[in-house]
Amino acid sequence: MSNDLMPTINVAYADANPAGLPVATGVPFPQGMLRPETPLTAEAPSGELRPAAGRPLAWWPDGSVRWCLVQFGAREVGDHVVRLNAQAPSTGVTLTRDGDRWLIASDRVRLAVCETGPGVIGELICDGRAYLARPEDLCFRVDDASTQYEKRRSVRVIEASPLRVRLRVEGAHFRASGARHLSYRLDIDLWAGWPTVRLDYQFYNLEPGADSREIGRIALDAAWQLGPRTTRHFLQQNYGLFYISRHVFNPDPVGLVADLTCQSAHVEDPAMLLDAVDYPFYLNAPLVNTQDWLGVGDTEYAVYVKMTDMTQTRPNRVCSEANRLSAEFWPAVAGPLDLPQGRSKRQTVLLAFVQQEAPEKATEKLSGAPFQAPKGVAAKLDALNYEDRACVAPAWFAHCREFDQHAVLPIGHHIRIEGNLAGMMRLNMPYTKFDVGDTPSWYNMSYAVSDNRLVRPLPGAPDIPRLWPNSHPTQTYLDCHEPVWTNNEYDAIHAFANEIMRTGRHGLIATLRAAARHNIEVDFLHFSDHRWLHRASPAHSARHTTTGAYPSHFWTEGLLEYYCLTGDIDALEVAEALGDKIIENLEDPDIRPVLWGFTREVGWSILSLTCLYDITREARFKPLLDEMVDYLLAVNRQGYTGAVNLSGGNDRQSLNRQIVGNFFGYQSMVDAVDKYATTTERPDVIAWLTQLCYDLADASLQASREGELPDTRFGLLLAVGYERTDDERFLAQIGVLLDQMYWNAQGLQSNGASHAVGSGYRGLTRMLGHAWRHGLLDAYEFPNVKKLHG
Repeated sequence: MSNDLMPTINVAYADANPAGLPVATGVPFPQGMLRPETPLTAEAPSGELRPAAGRPLAWWPDGSVRWCLVQFGAREVGDHVVRLNAQAPSTGVTLTRDGDRWLIASDRVRLAVCETGPGVIGELICDGRAYLARPEDLCFRVDDASTQYEKRRSVRVIEASPLRVRLRVEGAHFRASGARHLSYRLDIDLWAGWPTVRLDYQFYNLEPGADSREIGRIALDAAWQLGPRTTRHFLQQNYGLFYISRHVFNPDPVGLVADLTCQSAHVEDPAMLLDAVDYPFYLNAPLVNTQDWLGVGDTEYAVYVKMTDMTQTRPNRVCSEANRLSAEFWPAVAGPLDLPQGRSKRQTVLLAFVQQEAPEKATEKLSGAPFQAPKGVAAKLDALNYEDRACVAPAWFAHCREFDQHAVLPIGHHIRIEGNLAGMMRLNMPYTKFDVGDTPSWYNMSYAVSDNRLVRPLPGAPDIPRLWPNSHPTQTYLDCHEPVWTNNEYDAIHAFANEIMRTGRHGLIATLRAAARHNIEVDFLHFSDHRWLHRASPAHSARHTTTGAYPSHFWTEGLLEYYCLTGDIDALEVAEALGDKIIENLEDPDIRPVLWGFTREVGWSILSLTCLYDITREARFKPLLDEMVDYLLAVNRQGYTGAVNLSGGNDRQSLNRQIVGNFFGYQSMVDAVDKYATTTERPDVIAWLTQLCYDLADASLQASREGELPDTRFGLLLAVGYERTDDERFLAQIGVLLDQMYWNAQGLQSNGASHAVGSGYRGLTRMLGHAWRHGLLDAYEFPNVKKLHG
């Protein structure tokens, strides 16, 4: 095949060593192109063939691979072309099983994963040197409970190729008495060529009988096989009068923390810096800032630890004394953790094993370069942080017609609008343990007034009156209470996944990952004593959990797109669980009459189940999906009377007119039926959807004549209508929406809120794509851009 018909992966960071820097990204393939047994190779910009591995993520009906996680080691930055059947030098990671022990071995590291016994990792050898004397020397602790006391744990294979092995261990922390104290998952990841082990540790509160559990400390504790005299190695970020970086070697205990007292990671005691400089007052000594890694070593060998997202998920702590090294996911110094039932959190720990080096006492001044381009020990630790390094070329997504990317506005064709879209795609996230990945909600006001029992007062704060004189509490009162969170309102994850596919912007991946993992770990309750909260996602709420869970707030589309782009199997698990919860809700004889109707509950349910069926082809999602679509087709919209049960219901208007005025609630229904029609190709559904588009376009035009202009979310229906009919009247109405957005106006604004991003983005780039292809965007370009075009 020629280059223009093969997928291209743009790599942002690389390493010149023989193994290359690990890269992993989801790649779509047209039906019939890739078989699961087909070998893959990545051709670097220089023409070098790099060994690659592929893990199928989704399948076509003929058994070919639809989405594949393509992985390789990159020695060059730039575009890498994926080749089929091409030969490249093989690598040598192996996985074998010996009784209850799983043995992973690469050219650098050998480790044993144990199903029984006092330790998860039975041995760990790097470059011929053993670093663990006993299995129990490395354990995960929750207070006085530990993996040392569990009798059995399960192990399953996620990834096994000559390039990489990833195992998942599932178990629990037990006290010496045998009592369970939180469950865990541990993914152990090893790549060829690197002296680094990645541990993705996730703790879960699956304990019945209590709404929450108080925790004092959660940590990875390890005692390493080192000599009797050890030192701790870390980097002082700013040292001396000119703020250069400096390596510190301290024989005494050291602790590095990320908390709310400082912007970056820092030593918890300035004396740990061993900094004897007499600083003038204007330099604000002590200069306590560090990077987010810590090592312990003897005169020959050393072990280093790094906690990914250490400063983004505060509080965190890494510490060492003697031969011990710990990563504390909830430090005891942070005070008690009130962990709600069903809550979980994953933290990635990277361990690097190196021969002791002697860096100079001072190095160059640290730059503001991205964390993916470190040096020395930090480079070894960051090697397996592979998520943010690569993007598939947007043209390939469009070629494969995945997730409607063939219809969107291609990047680079309109400077003003690209600037507007780039400014829109951000989330103002707090950097705290369970809130990163989410944004505060404007529901703060209504929750504080209507039901402040759901909003926890902060210590020492007054209660908000249940009835406020003008219905709005003051900002002073809002600042005294736990905020209400959006919980991925209207699927902001979907917006970021689609913008990455449209633009290939590497910088958006970190936000996508934070939002998706928050949805997986915090929004989704992995266990609850209450049936309708069990394995479901509560709607916008304080603490992310203090309200009900119902189908119009179960979003699977973004999670499935994130899964396809990253291969994160947890996203698929949660998406399928939400699909099962939709079925449970809408098949329950007591709840079904409440939820069933021509409403957003059915609209979002169809969208969620359609996306699940499209990607997984699981038969259990199809019967209810078909039933709901058949119900919509049977509704007599012309004879409907009454107000729709949404914010702007108006019983003086027809149903079509009310849908236009409440399109935030019906946007999902149009999107859902459009995707269902594409997946099933049912002629009756296509005909119904086409008529709906005409009817709502007419109602929208009438509303506009009466001074009620639809907002930009209505662009989704106009885009679908044009795609289904080629009727230029839909384009004309798109032009009216463009006038609203860009004629003497700033365009769409999100203010960094999940709700605004999730609702505003859906359908927007499809509408802009059709407008661009028909010359409707030219009038809104900056005037001088035309001069740049010649």
